[in-house]
Amino acid sequence: MIKAWIFCWCLVIPLVPISAQTVTVSSFELPNGLKVILAPSNNMQAAAVCVYHMQGARNDPADTRGISYLYQYLMFDGNENLEPYDHVLFVNKMGGIVSGRVNYDNAVFFETLPAQEINVALWLESERLKSLRLQDANIDYHKNQIFNRINRLWESSQNFKAQTWVSSKVFEGSAYEYPLYGDLNKIRFLSNDRIRENYRNFQDLANILLIIAGKFDINELRAGINKFFQDIPPGRKPSNPVFSAHNQRKSFLLKNWMIEGLKRNFVVYGIKAPAKIGYNFMYFDFLRYYLTDPRFARLDHVLNIVNKLDVEIESSFTDYMEANCLTIQISASKRINLEKAKYVLEKEFQALSSNPISNSDVRAVRSMMEIDFLKSMVSLEERCLRIGEFFHMFGELNFFDVQLKRLRKITSYDIMESAKKYLVKENQVVLNVYDK
Repeated sequence: MIKAWIFCWCLVIPLVPISAQTVTVSSFELPNGLKVILAPSNNMQAAAVCVYHMQGARNDPADTRGISYLYQYLMFDGNENLEPYDHVLFVNKMGGIVSGRVNYDNAVFFETLPAQEINVALWLESERLKSLRLQDANIDYHKNQIFNRINRLWESSQNFKAQTWVSSKVFEGSAYEYPLYGDLNKIRFLSNDRIRENYRNFQDLANILLIIAGKFDINELRAGINKFFQDIPPGRKPSNPVFSAHNQRKSFLLKNWMIEGLKRNFVVYGIKAPAKIGYNFMYFDFLRYYLTDPRFARLDHVLNIVNKLDVEIESSFTDYMEANCLTIQISASKRINLEKAKYVLEKEFQALSSNPISNSDVRAVRSMMEIDFLKSMVSLEERCLRIGEFFHMFGELNFFDVQLKRLRKITSYDIMESAKKYLVKENQVVLNVYDK
């Protein structure tokens, strides 16, 4: 099966456009301090405009956690010249798409649209930076919406509760300890004045990258950027962000919850993982692919095919800059099967820490990671995000060759050493959730 999988991927790899393998990035800076990053690709008819904020929920003041998360919604609520969601309608009518999200380390807002309409995206983003609508009615509406949505999840989903608890324990003492939305009990009572005041930091040009990828004429683009952005007041130049990999607490934590009427028993593993800025991140990412990616599905193989335990496996990965968590959730209708699965999983982790995986498996997973990386470069949004994150973390623009070379050099020894460090028991938070 593995040989067949490698063969299929070898057929697919040549189909990835050459443009995805020749990412050229350059930059310049406006007099007001806005840094502009360009990644041209002239063999397509689309362009993406990305406003990348080099701060996110981790930068919220302790007494107002959740403010940045609110901006994820307020950013589409209109401004001095646009009504709520006009921004989205303008782009959709041109056949484009709009997206945006706030994370712990950053916040990003995109427009992808026909290349000839790029000035529309520049105008829309400049309007948002100049005069975002932050009226009490708008703010109160979104505070209540967030509270109601998260509260419904909290009341209806044991999975959500369990994974939130595990995450808080994995990241205890770090910038990632609290949910993006802050304290649910306080979110409706956040001061609207503080929300408006904090937005001045969020929109500070010194903390923003304007990233443009796709097809454009450089002279026309520069003219458009100058027209729409040069009159925005300069930001307050911050000290360069210094990221450091957090030394997450090395102590095994086990907790049992008993829930009446639970239909399926489950266990959630929170495995402390290396920071995105760390050298070991790529090796651990290999382990994540190997164990949980459905295209390889090592855990599914050992638990359900070899041991026939009939369990469901779900996983997620945080992808943060200073610390990370791999979450693995295993559920079963029969508790005895769940207990067996936990035993098998522990043995699998031990085997990865003591025995190198086969060369054929290394090649298979490495090929899968490479094709995903190359495919992500075809997506203009993903390309902008990777460029922004790499510059944010390392202050460098040309990430493509560095990442691809490192990926191609991964060995079974690298993977075994990563497993020794990160798959050990004292690096885990484990929550058992059982029917009472």
